[in-house]
Amino acid sequence: MTTPFRSATARGDEPGALATTLIAELGEQPVRGDDEVRVGFIYLSDPLSRHARSLLKHLREGLGIDHFVGGMAMAIIGPRDELYEQPGVTLMIGEFPASSVRVIYHPVRRFEDLVQELDGFLDPQTPGRLILNADPQTEGLEDILTEIGEQTAWFATGGVNSGEPGVVQIADGVSASGITGLALRDDVAIAARHSQGCTPLPGQHELTETWRNIIVRLDGQQALPAFKGIIGDVLSRDLERALGYILVGFPIAGSDTGDYRVRNIIGVDLDQEVLAIGEMLEPGSQILFVRRDGQAARDDLERMLEQVRAQAPNGIRGALYISCVGRGRHQFGQEGAELAIVQKGLGDVPLVGFFANGEIFANRLYGYTGVLTLFT
Repeated sequence: MTTPFRSATARGDEPGALATTLIAELGEQPVRGDDEVRVGFIYLSDPLSRHARSLLKHLREGLGIDHFVGGMAMAIIGPRDELYEQPGVTLMIGEFPASSVRVIYHPVRRFEDLVQELDGFLDPQTPGRLILNADPQTEGLEDILTEIGEQTAWFATGGVNSGEPGVVQIADGVSASGITGLALRDDVAIAARHSQGCTPLPGQHELTETWRNIIVRLDGQQALPAFKGIIGDVLSRDLERALGYILVGFPIAGSDTGDYRVRNIIGVDLDQEVLAIGEMLEPGSQILFVRRDGQAARDDLERMLEQVRAQAPNGIRGALYISCVGRGRHQFGQEGAELAIVQKGLGDVPLVGFFANGEIFANRLYGYTGVLTLFT
């Protein structure tokens, strides 16, 4: 295995002190070859956005970092901690072949912009990896990811920034809205998997009639009575409670693992007896309903970690873990529990990440999902 990555976390809101802590914890850096660059994966609590430029300057000078990628989030993940409601920064650094890395530092808002940004580095038909950070206000993000999947040989993972409005991204410098990230040629060894913390209820259901994001009729019946029949009498008596953990799943066509994307039920009209979903709908398509389940999330995460470890027989240099803001302490019971499962499954490796407003895996946008990308 080539040189392992290094990761560290620092708490506080003063950029100079944060940089000093990170530099001290990371220690002396290994000598890198003339044909290598050092990349820093960095995630900051959103209150630190105004200090991002200063912090990057300190770290670039103190650690010899050539490129930065990352962004802001309402909660961040370090090698040993999940940081909520406190300012902090987590950083992982590692070396890559200089010819195999390109930072997407101009925020892109269309698929064509991304292709142009990678022109001369990754041809659309050349296999490659994209590690993407997206602003939550980016319009058409799912369409862009779909085009990546349909028109290229690229494989994208990543996440949507979370936190206060106006959070920024990091792509060498500080960027505003759009999509940024890192593109890698396929000589960089990577393994990636995702974990969904839900249990599907039995059966799939046809969207008989829809209007925009509203289910009007389901399986030939008015939507709300049909929904009550699916979830059962007990939950039907308390719809507010039911909507807290019953979600809609959209099956992934061609998946041999029963994969699906999850979206919230965002409203119920008791008079019209319709359901509003957090996604535009197509009549005639199939959906399923899933239940958020802490034990199911734990079991699926452990199963995913076992699978991804098998893809890294020569060891793990470093890891990026991006989890939904609805997971973490909200689904696993306490702060740090989800990270502890990940590190136990991987063997305590260098790791950073954040809690996202949407998770990107295999060129699709997910919810309530944990996405793990390993550098092997």
